[in-house]
Amino acid sequence: MARIQNPLPQLIAQRVGQLKVQVDAQLWTRVQSLDVVGGPVNAEPINLTAGRRQRLRQVSAGELFGPPGGGWQQRWFKVPVPAAGKGERGRRFLHWRCEGETTVYVDGEPWAGLDLAHRSCPLPDGGAMLWLDCSTWQTGIWLRGPGFDNVGRYGLRFDGCDLRVRDLLAWNVSCDLDVFIQLIHVLMRRDGLSVTTGFGYVPPLDRCSPLLRRVLRGLDDACDAFVDGGLLPLQRALHALARRLPTEAWQPVAALCGHAHLDLVWLWPEMATERKGVHGFATQLRLMERYPEVTFVQSQPALYRAVERRAPALMRQIGKHIREGRWEVMGGFEVEPDTNLPSGEALARSLVHGQRKIAALRGAPRRTASSRVCWIPDVFGYSACLPQILRLGGIEFFYTTKMTWSQITKFPYNSFVWRGSDGSEVLAHLCSTGYNGSVELDDLTTAIRDHRQADVHPELLLPTGFGDGGGGLTELMCERARRLTNLAGSPKTRWTTTEPFFRRLRRVRDRLPVYQGELYLEYHRGTLTAQSEFKRLYRAAETALQAHEAVRVVRGGGPLPAADWLRVLFCQFHDALPGSSIGLVYEQLNAELAAIAQRNLHAAADELGRGSHASGEIVFNPLPLARTAVVDWPARGGRRRAPRAVRLPPLGSVLIGSEDAIGVSPVRNVSRTQLDNDIVCARFDRHGQLRALTIDGMALALEEAAGFWLYDDRPANFDAWDIDHYTLKTGRRVAADTPLSVVERGVRAVLRGEAAIGAQSRLTVDYILEAGSRHLRVDVHVDWHEAHRLLKFHMPTAYRGRWARFGTPFGSIQRPQLPGVPSDEAMWEVPGSRWAAVTNEDGSGLAVCTEAKYGFSCRDGNLGVSLLRSPKAPDRDADMGTHHMRFAVGRHEPCTTAQTLGTAAAADALFAPVVIGRRGAAAPAPLDLESLGSLVPSWVTPAESGPGFVLRLHETNGSAGIARLRLAHAPRAVEFVDFLERRVGRPDRVDRHTFALTYRPYQILSVRVR
Repeated sequence: MARIQNPLPQLIAQRVGQLKVQVDAQLWTRVQSLDVVGGPVNAEPINLTAGRRQRLRQVSAGELFGPPGGGWQQRWFKVPVPAAGKGERGRRFLHWRCEGETTVYVDGEPWAGLDLAHRSCPLPDGGAMLWLDCSTWQTGIWLRGPGFDNVGRYGLRFDGCDLRVRDLLAWNVSCDLDVFIQLIHVLMRRDGLSVTTGFGYVPPLDRCSPLLRRVLRGLDDACDAFVDGGLLPLQRALHALARRLPTEAWQPVAALCGHAHLDLVWLWPEMATERKGVHGFATQLRLMERYPEVTFVQSQPALYRAVERRAPALMRQIGKHIREGRWEVMGGFEVEPDTNLPSGEALARSLVHGQRKIAALRGAPRRTASSRVCWIPDVFGYSACLPQILRLGGIEFFYTTKMTWSQITKFPYNSFVWRGSDGSEVLAHLCSTGYNGSVELDDLTTAIRDHRQADVHPELLLPTGFGDGGGGLTELMCERARRLTNLAGSPKTRWTTTEPFFRRLRRVRDRLPVYQGELYLEYHRGTLTAQSEFKRLYRAAETALQAHEAVRVVRGGGPLPAADWLRVLFCQFHDALPGSSIGLVYEQLNAELAAIAQRNLHAAADELGRGSHASGEIVFNPLPLARTAVVDWPARGGRRRAPRAVRLPPLGSVLIGSEDAIGVSPVRNVSRTQLDNDIVCARFDRHGQLRALTIDGMALALEEAAGFWLYDDRPANFDAWDIDHYTLKTGRRVAADTPLSVVERGVRAVLRGEAAIGAQSRLTVDYILEAGSRHLRVDVHVDWHEAHRLLKFHMPTAYRGRWARFGTPFGSIQRPQLPGVPSDEAMWEVPGSRWAAVTNEDGSGLAVCTEAKYGFSCRDGNLGVSLLRSPKAPDRDADMGTHHMRFAVGRHEPCTTAQTLGTAAAADALFAPVVIGRRGAAAPAPLDLESLGSLVPSWVTPAESGPGFVLRLHETNGSAGIARLRLAHAPRAVEFVDFLERRVGRPDRVDRHTFALTYRPYQILSVRVR
């Protein structure tokens, strides 16, 4: 009897879906329940050695354990596994039915991870005693949904543990069908058709591509083969169909790289991150053993350091794959840092320490093995100075995905040349699909369709694998990649690592578009302000290290030990410093940063007088620029001592009581409505509002009283991350009646006012003018207990230049401050690296410098600095409590003269610490700088590459010029170097002690003096 031929192709897709259900039912040839014993729940996770000493008891399916909703606890389990039976080698898997992120140990070492994406793990063929380290949390947020449960209200539930033996034929056929089903769906959607999975009317395929018809016909035939003969004929039919449908020659390449993005802190503390690192790395090793074509890439040397501490044997296994080129250590930076909030020097140090560790992991000399790729896909915007920072740190290539999140302006390119403010360039690649790829055909085809440079660069780099505890790649991802290497209607999948990908991209560099300027993310603007105290402590740690290194330079000491720098660099992580982590993260890191700052300032003071026979008290300036400072002295004999004003040379020290410390007059004109030091005159009304500010007899153009404003701050999404557009329309003036009183006179004059703000908070403001200062300082103490509010300080001015200028980690950038196109309006809150200025077209105007504030707004001359927010997620207590915030207002003077500091330099000088030594002798400054213009000397540090020191400078106003460096002692050599201290040139020598430093706009200069 002749077989009836199916004239209804619209029904084939449903038939294929049902066939896969039948095949999947045959995946396991044997399922054996295993006995499990477990120890107690540990409030603090313990290692395997300690776990083995605990008393264990039988665990039954259905048992609940751990805190409600999950938590940062842990439990050890022990499971005996028999040896493989006949024909079972390489086919056995442990199936663990418990939601907590779990790491399996074999022979005392991490073997594989079990999590939402990895329900099973392969087993060794011999008999083994498995130990399972089960965390009481489950944070695989990229996988939550139907079938993926959160930890319940009663804690974790253990539902059993099985040994399962896989039918390899059924597994391979299931993977074949998975890819063909995806291909059907993609082709049908491409033709405007919908895939019907339920019952009822199914539209006919009147019009569709020939490829779809051929795929459906071939799959219908394959279904028939299964009916006739089972799995083996089905597999042969599917393979034959794939051979008849090779990929089109023009199809671009989907360049896959295994990846497991891991936020070093976020919705979990650092302890959990380290355990996730071990968990994920072990999982990837098992997959790479079974799939020799697979590659894996992982950034963040800080993560490798953690895994080395916790599982050194695991890192030795990874080292083998690194040497083979299958596992790529890359990224350059120590962590994936925020690029707007750290100082430029701190970002440079992240590259120095990160590149050093990468070279060590790669097993080659540092100069030849550093990473060429900057990998920061999830950072909340990218500073305009970043291309130059990268090039100075040995980086040529840049990868991100985050720019696809912008709300108003779509970024125009995928493969492009990114040019920084100074002209430095890196080759950049932006992937539009994120960093948790799963080799879904729909995702691949969408990514390729969105690749706007596919005409000249037909390849897209796709990180593949679930991050943040999802364990990275899965078996199914690897199987899909194999089947999509050569299948019609799909891009060609290939495994790669990042540096070879970028080298291929470099071949078409001359045909790529060029983008110059910052990559401003039109999202997550609230991260510039959230967790204010953490930002303040972070900045204090930066400046304490700066002071300690400066003392080392003048005392002829060597570099600081790396430990404190590494912890500060860790805090740069893009969910730490931006304020978007849970409260436990800040509870732990705040204390650590405070200790780092205190330790380094004390050490600097001790080293300053070490070996000196002088007994006088000295004050030391750690900045390589001259400044006037008012110094508060430690009490002596229980008696408070009056502050002293001192003029400090660059990197110089002054002996208190000597003639070097005199010459600064006290602030003479002080009343409840006025502060005047003969340079700055500030006037206030009877309500305590700042009404006028004059500097050098020139009035700043304040249109209204400067003061505090409170806003409603309830973002539609991502509470800690965002300040929405509507927020800045809801402001109302607060602390509008704060009559001032004089609380201090002398070399420092202080006017103080107090007021309630909001429903439950209180503010104390000190307006401070110091002798010799060119800025009015504002110190704000707030007892903050608001919910979903934003506190800003506004300075409404008459300056109406097209652009306002904002500090960047090195340099500055101009952004529009007048009404304009939607992309201008999208910049309603922007980053500023501790300073901003609103000006007329000639560059003159008003500037605000802050100690540790980074969020600014500027529209129609109104310059605002964001002080505090109060989001409730992910930290419900974010910013609650007391805060001390400092900023200063002055005239914008972009270039220095003999008497003044430019705004960028003032932002450093106003809030930098001085080092006070209880004994020592005044020492001459080791260097002096002349004709600086807009060049800012920001840091000195002992050289890493031998005796001597490195002086860091950067241009801040878009100007070129020639500065002069004069050294107190004739040097053996003076060279320009990059951040890795590789020589890049020599300055011109003027005489034995003097060198000419030629600089271009926005250039960073590093001068090594031997």
